[in-house]
Amino acid sequence: MNTYKITNLTNQAGKRDVKYNSTLDIVYVDSMMKKTVKIKPGETVYLTISSLPLSVHRLRVKKLISVVEIGKTELKQTMNVPVPTTTVRERATAKAKTTAKPVAKKKSTKKVEESEVTETE
Repeated sequence: MNTYKITNLTNQAGKRDVKYNSTLDIVYVDSMMKKTVKIKPGETVYLTISSLPLSVHRLRVKKLISVVEIGKTELKQTMNVPVPTTTVRERATAKAKTTAKPVAKKKSTKKVEESEVTETE
């Protein structure tokens, strides 16, 4: 069994290209079951199979994906790297903190209401 690193390259295509930023499907057979993997633009997938399926060869010939065979040591290194997990809210607050403009303090003005004013005769 070989491990292949498959990267979707449609985000690097020209903007007028038909396949620009498209999600690609890779269909392969794993232990007598047909499976499909969807790869988003710029995403990398590691696939461990005995030989590359025809769908991968078609996409590779069209230059929509890049395929690299990797060894076990490189696979272990990539799997051991911790991925920072941030939620959408955390990213939004971090962005807001970095782009926030300092607010100038306003002078406080005290308003006097009519009920507070007493007339003297």
